[in-house]
Amino acid sequence: MKFITEDDLRILFRKEPFVSYELQKETRLTPGARQFLMDKKVSLCEEMEVGTQKRKKPEQGKTEAKTEVKTKGNGTDYFLLKRTSIQAHFLEVGITLLDQDVLLAEQIFLLERALSFVGKENAPLEKGWESCAGFTKENCRQSCEDCFEITGFHAQSEKGRILVPLHRLRCSVRELAAEREDGNLNRILNRLSQLICQQYGGKTCQKKN
Repeated sequence: MKFITEDDLRILFRKEPFVSYELQKETRLTPGARQFLMDKKVSLCEEMEVGTQKRKKPEQGKTEAKTEVKTKGNGTDYFLLKRTSIQAHFLEVGITLLDQDVLLAEQIFLLERALSFVGKENAPLEKGWESCAGFTKENCRQSCEDCFEITGFHAQSEKGRILVPLHRLRCSVRELAAEREDGNLNRILNRLSQLICQQYGGKTCQKKN
């Protein structure tokens, strides 16, 4: 079984944008790749076996993710377990940042608390949140792409030890957002993008046009 990742699709999309994507037999999309297609409103066609004949199952690009709660026989909510684990990761990163940037560490701790508002409406914005060229109070709860791709170049930069943990937090939250559509998760993702931009580019917005 071969898995198609978000990076695979981004590379293809950069070479030549497409409006539909055909998923071949014996291949699967990662949650990030599926979210990428939904964000780009790319329709997905999957090959399915019907007896000895193949047929394609079209799946239109969706803006809303499934909201079913995955539970085990004992009623365990796996979404809640994953969210709690990610909150613990936020705390770990916040602790490591205390010696480097107290104000940034405070923002990470505030975002950890913001995760507890997932599923609730009108959650307050974090202290210190400001609009930028890419994100405003009007679109901060919308699903947006990363401002720019984090690579080994950024990891080896002067701010690498800060940028990579922030990017890892963003990836974890994005995986959670792929399971359940929630404006508060989008808000946290966009705030992390802001913090990454601030660390790398200072006051200059790095969001891709």
